[in-house]
Amino acid sequence: MRALVTFCCSAFCVLIFAASVGLPKFTLPNLPDLMVKTRRTSGDWLSQVTTLYVKGARQRTETVIQQRARAEATSRVVIQQCDEKRGFNLNERDKLYASFEIEDWSDRLKKSRPVRLTQMSGAERTVTIDSIDTGERRQFAHYTARHVKVKTQFEPSPGASTPPSVEQTDGWYIDLPGLGCQEQTFSGLVFARLGSGNHRDRLQIKWLGKAPRGYPIEETTLRTEAVAKTISSVDLLEISEAPLTPSLFDLPAGYRLALQTGNGGADLTKPDTISNRAQYYWGRFTYWVRGFFR
Repeated sequence: MRALVTFCCSAFCVLIFAASVGLPKFTLPNLPDLMVKTRRTSGDWLSQVTTLYVKGARQRTETVIQQRARAEATSRVVIQQCDEKRGFNLNERDKLYASFEIEDWSDRLKKSRPVRLTQMSGAERTVTIDSIDTGERRQFAHYTARHVKVKTQFEPSPGASTPPSVEQTDGWYIDLPGLGCQEQTFSGLVFARLGSGNHRDRLQIKWLGKAPRGYPIEETTLRTEAVAKTISSVDLLEISEAPLTPSLFDLPAGYRLALQTGNGGADLTKPDTISNRAQYYWGRFTYWVRGFFR
């Protein structure tokens, strides 16, 4: 089975799309007003509260993350205007924003530097995914949630850069067509750690059951790696279908553009001023010079 791998954020995080599933395409949703608030916890070290707002072709996601190692919580806000094919990342504390274009995944990958499985020089690693719809249903407001269980097993051959592991997910999911301005084909997306540099595991992906999931209302995931076990869960805190104010999905007045860092990136902690730009590019230049003379 053919698959495409592209790296995100770091050399260790990749997205794998099976060719039989296909890449999600841009779509213009028309969703009724809805607010869903959930809490995701991972062990006793992470708590993440996410509030999703949807209205027609627009969406807003507010996330507050609290880590045990940090006294202060971090927050972020993302607005997606599917009708305008644009979005905004907001720093509400400092009233800064960065805008981005909403694209098809296929268009996004054309601009990236994908890594195909044939380029990976490491040992082979088999990923087996079995997604089963139990047939059970529950009502959350006017939404019917499906009960889906997924087992993902990572089996490395000798010499692979990552150990064997199993991830078992048991959850209830609702359908929100067009969420994220994309067709709902995310059941074909896998996150994996493959190693870095020239030593990247070669993947063989096996699909068994292919039941789709959706937006998680309740979910429990058990990940077992060697003798270590990690449990994460999603719990519903609130759901409402009350009318939402349209301004919730617009760029707020009085916000300043965040520092632009090139290639579509931005530093949401600093405004885009001449002095901040000069400091940023001087830092990049001195880093390049130090690397050149090593």
